[in-house]
Amino acid sequence: MNMSKSPSPHSYPGLKLVLILILGLGIACKETPTNEEAIRPEESRFTQKVVVEGLEEPLQLEFDKSGQVYWIERIGQVKRFNENTGSVELLGKLNLAKAPAPGLIGILLDREFEKSKLLYLFYSAEADKGEAMRLSRFELENDGKLDIATEKIILTIPWEQPDGSHFGGGMTWDNGGNLYLSIGADSHATQYSPLPFTNEGGRGQDEARTAGNTNDLRGTIIRIKPQSDGSYSIPEGNLFAQGSPNTLPEIYIMGNRNPWRVSIDSKTQYLHWGEVGPDAGVDSEELGPMGYDEFNVAKRAGNFGWPYFIGYNRAYKSYDYSTGNYGKAYDPDSSYNDSPNNTGLKILPPAQPALIAYPYQVSEEWPILGSAARSAVGGPIFRKADFSETAERVFPKYFEGKWFVTDYVRNFIMVIEMDEDRSKVTSLERFLPAEMHTHSQPLDMDFSPNGDLYLVEYGIGGSGKISRIEYNAGNRAPIAAASSSAMDGKAPLELQLSSEGSLDLDGDPLTYQWTVKKIDGNTQQTFETANPTSKLEEEGKYEVKLEIADPSGLTSSDSFVVTVGNSKPQVKFKLVEGNQSFYFPDAIIRYEVSVTDPDGSIEKDKVLVTAQYIPSGMGYPQLERLNKQGELNTDTQLKHLNAKALVQKYNCVSCHTETKKLVGPAFQDVALKYRGNPKAYEILTKSIAEGGSGKWGDIAMPPQPTLSSPEISQIIDYILEINIEDATSIRLGSSGKYQTQAYEKKGRGGRLDSYFRTPLEMGSYVFLASYTDGGSNETEGLELSGADYFLLRFPILAPEDADLFSETGISYTPSTNDPGFIFTGKGGYIGFNKIDLTGINQVKIGAPNRFWHWSHFVGATIEIRLGSPDGRLVGEPFTIPAAPKGEKGPFFGEAMGAPAIIDVSEAEGIHDLYIVVKNPAAKGSDALVMMTGIEFIK
Repeated sequence: MNMSKSPSPHSYPGLKLVLILILGLGIACKETPTNEEAIRPEESRFTQKVVVEGLEEPLQLEFDKSGQVYWIERIGQVKRFNENTGSVELLGKLNLAKAPAPGLIGILLDREFEKSKLLYLFYSAEADKGEAMRLSRFELENDGKLDIATEKIILTIPWEQPDGSHFGGGMTWDNGGNLYLSIGADSHATQYSPLPFTNEGGRGQDEARTAGNTNDLRGTIIRIKPQSDGSYSIPEGNLFAQGSPNTLPEIYIMGNRNPWRVSIDSKTQYLHWGEVGPDAGVDSEELGPMGYDEFNVAKRAGNFGWPYFIGYNRAYKSYDYSTGNYGKAYDPDSSYNDSPNNTGLKILPPAQPALIAYPYQVSEEWPILGSAARSAVGGPIFRKADFSETAERVFPKYFEGKWFVTDYVRNFIMVIEMDEDRSKVTSLERFLPAEMHTHSQPLDMDFSPNGDLYLVEYGIGGSGKISRIEYNAGNRAPIAAASSSAMDGKAPLELQLSSEGSLDLDGDPLTYQWTVKKIDGNTQQTFETANPTSKLEEEGKYEVKLEIADPSGLTSSDSFVVTVGNSKPQVKFKLVEGNQSFYFPDAIIRYEVSVTDPDGSIEKDKVLVTAQYIPSGMGYPQLERLNKQGELNTDTQLKHLNAKALVQKYNCVSCHTETKKLVGPAFQDVALKYRGNPKAYEILTKSIAEGGSGKWGDIAMPPQPTLSSPEISQIIDYILEINIEDATSIRLGSSGKYQTQAYEKKGRGGRLDSYFRTPLEMGSYVFLASYTDGGSNETEGLELSGADYFLLRFPILAPEDADLFSETGISYTPSTNDPGFIFTGKGGYIGFNKIDLTGINQVKIGAPNRFWHWSHFVGATIEIRLGSPDGRLVGEPFTIPAAPKGEKGPFFGEAMGAPAIIDVSEAEGIHDLYIVVKNPAAKGSDALVMMTGIEFIK
């Protein structure tokens, strides 16, 4: 399938890729706007919402004229979402050939769907045993269900299973009723042009047999005109006329490796698509150019070059099949196919260049696209005339004629503007900032009839979604923010209330309505100014609420509770001996907890202190979030918070509860059965990851292949420790010492563990201290609690978890376990706040200059500085050289290059620590080094 373009040898469409974050790559700007079309809409006018989740490998969507959403899931399911009712319907499921056959990969509703109830599906049928792909037409019954018996096979394409991979699957219509279908080249992923072959007939290897073959539909975009009887005709203007020897008339575009989503510009009728290229990260003197992904536009039928050309017609070296040697580069104007597996013409049509081509490294032409793994998808062209006057949320004229494109791995949505001839890109800009994108793994994108931009988010194990981005052209609701000079204190308590931070994005004047009301009482005050003063005479708890409104009546509110008659105690947990940032095996730390209460003395026996170990690790941002949510206290079992969230996310609760049997056993029953069993983790890991039946009855448990090894271990820990008293908390005194331990990990670790091999869990210790006072002598229920927490982490940190990042020079794509954190251009830095270097002698920084077949890194110097990126230099700078030339890889382990090791023994105490990566001689398009992690060594 080769969707992800991840360099991992285990690449598969289920890769759990997350949100791409490209720092410092600016937005291409247009000249000063002079009219409505040139004014870029404010980002705050766009919001992204999840429409449907819990999907299994969703790939492509369609809309009927009423706006109902239809989509396919690769496992064979056709579904529909009715927005009015919020219901998801399974319309039908196809019988598919067994994996690794492609499955159900394409859907297209008939142009007259409301009348005909016909739809087209592209899939690998069970009856074809994975040896063919078929384009078929089906009818929906009166109840809207898919009638499998109505299948009419429009077209059958021979397929080489099981070793085929790239398969395309995009479909669309033009105004003439012609159907376009993208078909992949049915071959293994390669680094360069796959002309040499070792399999018989080039099977799965030689793409001259498919994409370069004028007599083969693989590696093409076909154009046909379906007829009412289930046949099709060939429209005028395809690449080869009917009857031409050694050609197929269905071919509109040839020379494709893996064309993804196809779109027709409704105004020009030009064809647009995204194309996934090969994996090489550097040019080869022997073979030819590095790999590029492409965004392409075709005004007419043509040859787009693969496997002889890539990108802007960059030519590969010719290959002599008789000698196995490479010769001169191919000529785009007169390329030829002399493969013994070719059944078509020898002389090929002239090759057409890509509209946009981008490699793994930073593109000199389009640096905004970043540096990372890549998988160009494509997307729709916005034309306002495509929407009715009643459409609710049509995007503004600024986007007229622009092409919205996305990338499955890099996760961006870019907007491409072209010249009037649609041959040259005049502007490439980010649609929205990366932090506003809540989607991941986009595999299709299109506008709905009411104007929303919908996305299909791929995922397995129920992690797939459909989301949409809405545009609000009108008035926006204001945003309220309420605060007070005091939240508690003795009576009488004077409050200076503040609405600072409240705003109206449209700049409208706001009205303010404050209500201060005693809870369980009749006392109430109201104010209509922005920042009033309130004096509360009676003890008790008060709700303070601010409601703001704009002139059109849209409102927003914010509220909080104030306690009168008592003051909150202040608690401080302090480490007085030991490293303040990291824990080490069998290390002794000393601590003390101090409590002050403005209202009275402290009862020491009421000071609660706990130590909790979290095997999966935890950081200060997560602790701060829990604290704001009121979940951070000495009674909270932090260890299992993430496991419980995973159980909810993957819908395990539909079959299991903690205490009662549902479809599957109660978790407490599982715990009783396996607790103490030395093979518990092995047995339960296999059950969760692979599914199965027989252990608890005949009902099969579905697999959860998207869960990582650490996540599965967290869930197993949670299950096995159900009903164990104080399973995660150790009670401590208000002062004393504590010995930290390092635990052996169960199963495989996460991404960090892939590059910093350790037999230990990379967990965290969280120390919590709390104190609840006696409240008020006069009024019940006014007790207040104060708390503090302290964190010790395992001494290996991930670069993406840094507290500070440079504005330029960093590209990050969290691509499964691949090293996706890359320094680019002249370099950049990351910073960690308050790192204790006491007792630390060395810092080891994983900074490989090659990985898998990525070998395009030019190297850099790495420095450690304190206080700021220009602060005090610690130790000697370490230089990572450029990746050696001529080595083909794959590169793993030590072959990825030596880590940077810097002596920091002279630095003591707590500092803001900066890791600075620089190469003044590098070009803006260069990738310097990857960074896998930072280890602090005693």
